[in-house]
Amino acid sequence: MRRSRFPGISLLSLFLSLLFIPALSRADRIFAPATEAEAFSQAVTLFSQCAFHPEYGAEERAGKLQRWESEITWWVGGTPTQEDRAALTTFLAQLEEKVPELPKFRKVSRDTDAALRLWFIPQYMMGYYLEGYIDGNWGFFSYTVSRDRIVSARIGIASDSTEQEDRNHLILEELTGALGLPGDHNVYRDSILYDRPSQVQSLSEVDWRMLNLLYSPSLTPGMTEQEAVATLTGGASSN
Repeated sequence: MRRSRFPGISLLSLFLSLLFIPALSRADRIFAPATEAEAFSQAVTLFSQCAFHPEYGAEERAGKLQRWESEITWWVGGTPTQEDRAALTTFLAQLEEKVPELPKFRKVSRDTDAALRLWFIPQYMMGYYLEGYIDGNWGFFSYTVSRDRIVSARIGIASDSTEQEDRNHLILEELTGALGLPGDHNVYRDSILYDRPSQVQSLSEVDWRMLNLLYSPSLTPGMTEQEAVATLTGGASSN
């Protein structure tokens, strides 16, 4: 959730959102496919948007599949509440259960040993901790890659301008992005990657589907959008 999303959206991002979701209604709705085939098709279409067309940092990230390939060591700093820690721990357990091909998480006691670092800090400090931070965001992430494999990530969540429900949502949204889905969409309001202000407190079915597509053994880091979609669909259109 962001105080204001629109200043960070470029004309290119708007064009891409129109280009890559042509067959789906822009109506405010929830993910409720009638058949498994429809669910798969719609998930692939959103996956192609969210995995290959980042909300921010398009120059560095766009065009290739990027994901974690090895154990994800993690650490939390700043001033998280007990509820913040519980929400994060619960989500990590859900990820390991529901996305079986995702590398395992392991908590470490020192930030220098962590590949994934998450801070709960005052909003004015976000820019000090997060490269490329866009003013006005309550939550933000950045990650670095080597040969299209994510090797480290930083997440910041504002501790002073948010309520608990806001932070619960941001934990889900920013971590999902840092796993390799840096884009968003304007289709399903129950999705954690919906591009309008939201306090959704859990991932929707389409979010879990996108994460499982991202970590599908049939895909490899560095694939282009066209290669990934063709692999997932057997060469058929996902629309």
